[in-house]
Amino acid sequence: MKRILTATALAALLCGCARENGALRMATESDFPPYEFLRGPETVGVDIELGRAVAEKLGRKIVVDTLDFDAVLPAVVSAKADFAIAGITVTDERAKTVDFSVPYVTTGIVVVYSKLKPFIRPEMLKGRIIGVKSATTSESYVLEKLNQEPVRFRTLPEAVASLKAGRIDFVISDVEPAKTCIKGDKLLSLSDFITKEDYAVAVRKGHPDLIKAINETIAEVKADGRLAKWTADYTAEADSLKQ
Repeated sequence: MKRILTATALAALLCGCARENGALRMATESDFPPYEFLRGPETVGVDIELGRAVAEKLGRKIVVDTLDFDAVLPAVVSAKADFAIAGITVTDERAKTVDFSVPYVTTGIVVVYSKLKPFIRPEMLKGRIIGVKSATTSESYVLEKLNQEPVRFRTLPEAVASLKAGRIDFVISDVEPAKTCIKGDKLLSLSDFITKEDYAVAVRKGHPDLIKAINETIAEVKADGRLAKWTADYTAEADSLKQ
């Protein structure tokens, strides 16, 4: 059964997250298909649809700010955004500065490798030159699990281009954008998961009513099939744009 926000709860939510014209402000990025990517000048994807569903549930308009990924969580912490949806993996470190919704996706990170230099087992990563997208859990994996510095890139395609050019040995990335990035490339391949992760919505601390509304929205879009449809449709669109 859907829970209807009471007038008191809604008022508290509005006071906690008020914006010009009553709009909610969402932070995201534009290089993480199928969750968010560019269709011309417009950022589209699964996460954008989820943000719109949250705003619709609350009877609010939404303003979507597209940022570099490493600026997304700081926008929430500094109150420039009410929440962020950008394929954000839940970690203990991030939970110190933001609150998280329930997960809406369970996924993981993989190794992108050249078939000329196959990746067989995780031990092969130690001491190699590894590219990652900055501020991601792929970066954390290299720092914490391998105890070494990665080569950081602003976008995944930049990292993959460096791999193909032979400047780095491997790339570590979330699986879905990696699939899209290498689609149709006969030289590159992906490993199995080397970790598993949950994506959730990040909310500025101290807004339990907003978290509650987001959690309810996630449950609803999972139950009625919208989340699965968004994922299928935007995966297909992102793949078509890559061709």
